[in-house]
Amino acid sequence: MTWPVTLKLDSAAYPLSVVQRAAYSLADTVAIQVGIEANQISLTAHPAEARLTLSPEQAHSLILQHLNDFALRDHINRETAGLREVLARAALAGCGISQ
Repeated sequence: MTWPVTLKLDSAAYPLSVVQRAAYSLADTVAIQVGIEANQISLTAHPAEARLTLSPEQAHSLILQHLNDFALRDHINRETAGLREVLARAALAGCGISQ
C-alpha cells in the first residue's frame, strides 16, 4: 500500500457525520479529503506532515479504528436518546422546574 490511502465506504454503515468526526479527530496525523458519490463515501488520506513516520498500512488501520469508534458512539447516542430525555425531565422536575 502506498500514499495516498483511499477508502470507499458504504454511507449506510458510516454516515457522513461519523466520517467527518473521524477525519477531524485524525487531522493532526493524516489529512483526509472526503467525497460523496451516490451511496458511497470516499476518503483520500495523505500524511499531515512530511516528517510523519506512519506507514500507509498503519494509517489505513487507524482510520478504520476511528471510523468504527465514532460509528459505535453514534449508535449508542441514538439508542440512548430517549433515556437521556427521561433523565433530564426527572432531574428538572426534582429541581422544581416543570416542562
